[in-house]
Amino acid sequence: MSPAADTVEERLDILIDKISRILYTNISRGLFEKDKIIYSFLITTSIRRKAKLLDEGVWNVLLRGPTVLTPDEADNKLGNPDREVISELLWDTLYSAELRSAGQFKNLT
Repeated sequence: MSPAADTVEERLDILIDKISRILYTNISRGLFEKDKIIYSFLITTSIRRKAKLLDEGVWNVLLRGPTVLTPDEADNKLGNPDREVISELLWDTLYSAELRSAGQFKNLT
């Protein structure tokens, strides 16, 4: 049972939240423990993408990995500040995410 609301918008928000929780709980019952975190991640990113809270450029870099840099981008790339902690692949991925986002990753070093 979900609580009543004063407006249609509030009622829809309540119902969407309630239905989402019920679906998540019921589907999670059938998943192995190791798969639940992936399922949660996919639901969370889907909700954030639909609400335009997740930059599509960053999402594409996450799915596909770092992109091939243009010569100008390669020339402007900062060096990896700590090769023992941050692998070159991770550094390239962060740099690609910075280039494809609206500057959300500025001042990494």
